[in-house]
Amino acid sequence: MEDSVRDLVVEYCTAAGERRYDRLAELVHPDAVFGGTVKGEAHGAEAFVQGFRNLGPITVRHEVREVVADGDRAFVMYDLVTNTAVGSVLCGELVHVRGGRVASSTLIFDWRRWPEVMQELQQRASDVA
Repeated sequence: MEDSVRDLVVEYCTAAGERRYDRLAELVHPDAVFGGTVKGEAHGAEAFVQGFRNLGPITVRHEVREVVADGDRAFVMYDLVTNTAVGSVLCGELVHVRGGRVASSTLIFDWRRWPEVMQELQQRASDVA
């Protein structure tokens, strides 16, 4: 089971980093919860995936560093590679799996440069509007 959980988490992380949101939605449980060092918890698959869509304009890829699986959960550490001056932001997610899908994720990321990333994201959004 741990191998299947590990494989699922790697695919989930890769799909998010490659902005393949349709595939990401397939990997996320309909009742999924996303929380951690984010503005607020996201409930349900659509809200869960929307969080990654919101980061799409600055996301280049996720470079997986390590995955540790134990039963129905895994911890994945990755670099969120951005196309901003910041470059990469170290992230980690504690992921729980239910029914072969991601049921919950608690995100932890390096706050030191995150405000710069968000400022760039907001600037790009205002340039488009």
